[in-house]
Amino acid sequence: MSSGSRPDPQSALVIVPRALIGSSAAILGVAAVVNTQDQGGSGPEVVSWMAVGLAAIAPLVATIVRGEGLVAPSASAGEAGPQLLARLQKTIVFFGLLESAVVFCAVALIACRPWWPLVVALFPLAVMALNLPSRRD
Repeated sequence: MSSGSRPDPQSALVIVPRALIGSSAAILGVAAVVNTQDQGGSGPEVVSWMAVGLAAIAPLVATIVRGEGLVAPSASAGEAGPQLLARLQKTIVFFGLLESAVVFCAVALIACRPWWPLVVALFPLAVMALNLPSRRD
């Protein structure tokens, strides 16, 4: 299955965050539809509160883990090799933490009746959108 060429961290730095924000938005959208159709469960409301709490603190935790502030600076043109790989790893962890918060809110929307996890899940999604690396980086 391998094409024999080395993976390109620069293209991964552009593609992976977009894939994570896209999948987060899609899962949240499906969960919102399920919740509005009254097809969801009648699970304990505590699940909704836990999801809201995670979505509220996930941007802070992701920012601390990445160590580059809420909105990361653009990559420098001379960034290559180990620096670029480290940037890619930090970006994947940052977006992964935010995606997990959005997915937990989506699960809460499906499992429980309250709708507030949908509203709070927009916060980590917005942080993800603010941090999408440009295609030129």
